[in-house]
Amino acid sequence: MGSHRVVKWFHDYADDIEAVSIHYALTAVDEAPDWDHVRATRYMPLVDRSIRMKELRLPSSISDSHGRPSSRYTLHYYFEICRGGDRQYSPLYSEEVVTGPTDESGGCVDRAGDEAERG
Repeated sequence: MGSHRVVKWFHDYADDIEAVSIHYALTAVDEAPDWDHVRATRYMPLVDRSIRMKELRLPSSISDSHGRPSSRYTLHYYFEICRGGDRQYSPLYSEEVVTGPTDESGGCVDRAGDEAERG
C-alpha cells in the first residue's frame, strides 16, 4: 500500500524550548480519535534556528465507519512542547486528507474497475 506525505512545521516561540513532538491520529471523516489506542508520536527536529519540521507518512486510505477503504479521512494532531523543564500542549488541530479520487460517500474509487466497465 502506498503512502501520502504531509509536512508539519512548528515555530519555536521562545528561546527555552528544548524539544517538540507531534502526536497524531487518523479517523474517518467526522469521527473523534481514540488517543489511547491510535496515537502516533514523532519527534520534530530543528531544521533552522527556531523552525522544526516533520514529514508524516500517512496511509493512502483507512477504513471508514463501515469497514470500506476510504482515501478521504481526518488527520488530528497536537504538539507537545518541552520548555524550561515543563511540558505544554498546543490546541488540537484537525484537517481533512484526500489521497485520491473518492465517490460521493468518500470511499475509494476503483479506477481499474471503472476502466473495465468503460472498455
